[in-house]
Amino acid sequence: MMELLTELHRSKGAGVRIAVLDTGIEGAHPWVGGRLAQSWRVERSGSDYQVVTCEAEDVIGHGTAVAGSIRRFAPEADLISVRVLGGDLRADSEALLAAMRWLVGQNIQLVNLSLSTMREQYALRISHAVDDLSARGVACICARGYHLTGRAYPTDFASVVGVSYRELQPACLRFRPMDTVEFDACGVDFEVAWKAAPGQTGASRVVQGSSFACPLVTGLAARFLSLRAALMPYELKTLLKGYADKQAFGWWEPWMDEVALPPG
Repeated sequence: MMELLTELHRSKGAGVRIAVLDTGIEGAHPWVGGRLAQSWRVERSGSDYQVVTCEAEDVIGHGTAVAGSIRRFAPEADLISVRVLGGDLRADSEALLAAMRWLVGQNIQLVNLSLSTMREQYALRISHAVDDLSARGVACICARGYHLTGRAYPTDFASVVGVSYRELQPACLRFRPMDTVEFDACGVDFEVAWKAAPGQTGASRVVQGSSFACPLVTGLAARFLSLRAALMPYELKTLLKGYADKQAFGWWEPWMDEVALPPG
């Protein structure tokens, strides 16, 4: 399986479908590159939550940033937008659960969650949703929250791939030993796509945080899955660690330089 590390140069994520649970994705943004396949949002009706189709829009820009960052590693992957966050970047935890449960029945291979909740009362149900996805071969790549203490879900579950951030090159990955959040990726002074003002296209901004490091790892995971579609989530995590370990000893290939370039 580790031989896939030497084959990454020939993969760009083709054939991989990635669900992005976020603020929506601006489908016309150049960095999204026409790869937005579907747009959905979670809608509350009384005490029930439904996932319904919607326009390819982003309420603030966060989801578009995630989409563009995924495409740095995986420009040929297809994106499925599921809006669960509002313009204040807050989510109803029940809406998050509804989206994750809905995804169990969808044709996807990866889920990017640049979000988390610290509400303990939701931890068990979120873990069940993660397990159901994992059993179907769907890996969840999750960003570390900005809390200083306590656990966040689903990021701190061992069955997901947890991501924090530091100052790194966009194609770099570092392993975090003895931590429930296993990896650091680029997330300092990092340029990302953003929601454009009316009449404009192709906006971007420089940001910092794990929300923007997480999709880089999602894109790398898509690159592996494009090479071997049957990889299970635990195998993906092993490959990601192998990638980080090999880079720690100086491994670098020319294709990695391309990850630093804005996708088009």
